[in-house]
Amino acid sequence: MDSKYKVIAIGIDQSYDNCGISISCDGVLKDVKNVRLSKFKDKTKKRRVLRKKLKQLLYNLYGKSDNIVCVIERIRLRSQGFINIDYIKSIGALNSLIVDVMAEENVPVYSVDTRCWKAQIVGTSKGESNKYGVPNEKWPTVKWCINQGFKRKILKEVQGRKSKGTFENNGKKWFYDNDMADSAAISLFYFIGDKDKLKKEN
Repeated sequence: MDSKYKVIAIGIDQSYDNCGISISCDGVLKDVKNVRLSKFKDKTKKRRVLRKKLKQLLYNLYGKSDNIVCVIERIRLRSQGFINIDYIKSIGALNSLIVDVMAEENVPVYSVDTRCWKAQIVGTSKGESNKYGVPNEKWPTVKWCINQGFKRKILKEVQGRKSKGTFENNGKKWFYDNDMADSAAISLFYFIGDKDKLKKEN
């Protein structure tokens, strides 16, 4: 990202465990990253770490474009038919952090519904079985991200005792980081998706 772009879109799949963060420039996916927060115990510390990472990201993007936007996943009010108040409160705090950090650099934040970005960018919001241990509902987006040329970015060697969502290859254990893949699709939604489906967050 050496030249100046018309628009840079930061896509964030936010969570307290692992935040996927991707960069798309003028409709082209450029980078896929993550901030793993699972090793920190309390949510205040997790937010503090994420804030620092986002500030560094914005610093690195300084001068690359006069128009930077951020797209996050919209809060789901219902999960499996139930309203989870604790989840809504905690993810709301995380979203507020993202909005505030971006506002400090005049970067607007928009949210998009999960099913919407999956349908419009990946091509489906339905799950698909796979042999890699990826949750069925996550696999189509992971497969899409691989097809975008980012397999080496989202394929991670397992460190520690993690067994769920993994597969073995050449005597080693691996997993696909589906949060990173989600953020990649979210970042591209700003260019490819229906902008009427974006909601301004403040």
